[in-house]
Amino acid sequence: MQLLANTTSPFARVARVALIEKGLDVEPTLVDPWAGDKRLLDANAAERVPTLVLDDGTALTESLLIVQWLEATRPAPKWPSLLGADAGQVAGVLSRAGAALGGIEASVHTIITRKVTAPTLFDETPVGLKRRRTMVDVMLKLDALADSMQVANPASTAPTLDVICAVVLYDYQMLRYPNQTWLPHTPKLASLAQAWRVRPSFAKSVPVIL
Repeated sequence: MQLLANTTSPFARVARVALIEKGLDVEPTLVDPWAGDKRLLDANAAERVPTLVLDDGTALTESLLIVQWLEATRPAPKWPSLLGADAGQVAGVLSRAGAALGGIEASVHTIITRKVTAPTLFDETPVGLKRRRTMVDVMLKLDALADSMQVANPASTAPTLDVICAVVLYDYQMLRYPNQTWLPHTPKLASLAQAWRVRPSFAKSVPVIL
């Protein structure tokens, strides 16, 4: 099994955390999605990370589809559910995860667009400002919801998908937008990210720019 990824993609990190929590600690095979890497192109015509290549050669793409595969093939109670312990929790988990993913998408798309235009030119356009508003609004929303995603002992409690996405968003913002005056102060979200870093799935996958 191969997880094609890079060291910064928040989508790849969501998949990697989920894999580890489901007992599949697959060391990422590092690829460059912008360099026409044949390994990635052969597995995923869109050349996107993450791409998970199973033992039989089947390629799974998109982080949420990988999570869905994990839920189907490694279900609770043998493995922790990423959607919650009971059916009543699922809607809340998915709602919070969806909000975090919206923030992740706005962040990533901003970085990608900056590759083809000067940051100051793009960031002040209507699209750039909309994406910034999304990032700010999502982080403030998750900060207000952080208590609902915290547990007494993260070291012994598997995270649900909302926790994974919220922590991944926070850490990605700190990596890509450090010291930005427009980035909101989110102490509860920061505390959430710090608390969950005791788990190997989060500690092993902290994003870095090489």
